[in-house]
Amino acid sequence: MIMLSDIANNHNIREDVAETDRQPADKTWRAFYTRPRHERKAAARLEEAGIEVYCPTVRVKVRWSDRWKKVTKVLFTSYVFARVNEKERITVLEDESISRCVLYLGKPALIRDNEIEAIRLLLDAGTNITIHRLKPGTKVRITDGPLEGRIGELITYNNAQEAILRIEALGTEIQATLTPEQVQALQT
Repeated sequence: MIMLSDIANNHNIREDVAETDRQPADKTWRAFYTRPRHERKAAARLEEAGIEVYCPTVRVKVRWSDRWKKVTKVLFTSYVFARVNEKERITVLEDESISRCVLYLGKPALIRDNEIEAIRLLLDAGTNITIHRLKPGTKVRITDGPLEGRIGELITYNNAQEAILRIEALGTEIQATLTPEQVQALQT
């Protein structure tokens, strides 16, 4: 709040503004979609721009035609995480490898610090991590919701946000849209 006495002492107003400008804006972790296989490129450019970025990677053993080889893979394909304020969020979106910000209920999704820290701790512990992506045609059991316990066949798996299942009940097919957390692949 500016007082009349501050107007007379013009230098006080400038000091107040300068102090406000120096205060760090609230930064929160956000998730951003990247172009396919651009996660590390985007992270490197954003770090160069002074933005705190996290692109978790894991070492996995892959079979090539003539041998096994350990390679570093991105843990969350097509995603990078950045700790940003609103101004920096816009800067991130201007990067050529970033396609958009992950939204939740129409607003940029917030990711808690403890979730990012948990991923870091898990990866730093050297725990064996395997990445399983469900494929269409996989038989799954519904683990949550009104259809809990039912078995169905996965039709599509969209961006790890929804799983569309085919469930046979009473001789008819029902299609249900669920989150990936609500389904579990059956052991074959």
